[in-house]
Amino acid sequence: MPRPGLFRSVFGRVTLSALLVSLLSTLALFLVVQKIVDDDGRAMLAREVDTDLAGLADIYVSSDEAELRARIADRLAMNREDGERSWYLLTDGAGRRLAGNLDRWPAIASEVSEARYVVLPDGDRMFARATQLGAGARLLVGRSNYRGQALLARLAMAFAIAGAGIALLSLVAGHFAARRLRARVEVVNAAFAAVRAGRIAARAPGPGNNDELAELAANTNAMLDQVERLVEAQRAVSDQTAHEIRTPLMHLDTRILKAMEGTQDEALLRTLDQSRAEIRGVVRLLDSLLDIAGTQAMRGDLRGLAEVDLSDIAESLADLYGASAEDLGIGFHARIAPGVRARADPMQMTRLMSNLLDNAFKYVPSGGSIVLELAPGPHIVVQDDGPGIPPADRERVFERYVRLDGARGGGHSLGLSLARAIAERHELSLHVEEAAPGARFVLQPEDRDD
Repeated sequence: MPRPGLFRSVFGRVTLSALLVSLLSTLALFLVVQKIVDDDGRAMLAREVDTDLAGLADIYVSSDEAELRARIADRLAMNREDGERSWYLLTDGAGRRLAGNLDRWPAIASEVSEARYVVLPDGDRMFARATQLGAGARLLVGRSNYRGQALLARLAMAFAIAGAGIALLSLVAGHFAARRLRARVEVVNAAFAAVRAGRIAARAPGPGNNDELAELAANTNAMLDQVERLVEAQRAVSDQTAHEIRTPLMHLDTRILKAMEGTQDEALLRTLDQSRAEIRGVVRLLDSLLDIAGTQAMRGDLRGLAEVDLSDIAESLADLYGASAEDLGIGFHARIAPGVRARADPMQMTRLMSNLLDNAFKYVPSGGSIVLELAPGPHIVVQDDGPGIPPADRERVFERYVRLDGARGGGHSLGLSLARAIAERHELSLHVEEAAPGARFVLQPEDRDD
């Protein structure tokens, strides 16, 4: 099975989640610090502006308007060491400017002594408070906040750098943690894949960590132990059952044979001979079922296999079936590439090809033709020009006891089931294609996405 991509992998999603959490945490912390700095800066500006405004208001009350204008001019003439700017505006009841460095009254209410940030036409931003003086006069005092804005800019840069560093560390730490977890999970998956491939004794190595993955590995091994015990028990029961059934059947066949030797009754002889034939059919059925079950149990198990010359096997079968085809009036053609070798069980590969050929001979009428092809791969094709197999039945024909209409001869319809079981044991695929007319059985290596 192919490894999932980054966004489909659990470990990839965990790493990305850790990265997202770290970035969101850094952003949230910056917003909190920004709010605290901004509030503290506003409070300091408010105290400075309120102090200056109160002093100017006292001058207006204790002296006169001319003195107030003089004090505003003095303040404007001063250069502040911290680089901050000050703004003043004194207007009369008609709104005419009397003093200050602002040309017009900004959007701020003097009637309620409103205090807030105001953006000036030139783009500067000041914190100002306005108040109503006597005889309809209004006074506004404002201060810039260059230091606060510079501090916030430095904080933003610092948090951006820190956030990038935290994100990088989160990615690196998440990557290595995910790799370690993936390696431990893949050990368990490899054990399942090995068992699925037929290596029933495969187990997941027990990690030293006492955590959930160690518990998963332990439970996996315990389950595989149980599966192996069940498989061995089933195999033992099957072998014992086969022996217990086959032995009395053979004894019964022997007794029937002796009974046939002791009688001259033609009717009785025919009945006894039919009984023997049925007994032999039951034994063949039992042997075929055991062969299928045993072969399926060894699926993917390559132990006991050796390099086999499939060309020799195919040539021998071609000679054998060529003679039978001639007797039946069927054309038989063999196209066998020399030197085709594969790691296989020679007896099982012989049986696989012979079962495919037997199936073809069942359905091809006299005058038809059968083709046996062998190419490197191995790639084996058995094709006939018989009635063919409907698309709906092309998988069903590999099931046990399935028999399509028009077959020649008897049997229990287990040949194709055994052929597929042998193919799967050798990691090969067997399927049917349309031959137009007829059917084409194709045996080839399994497609693997790993």
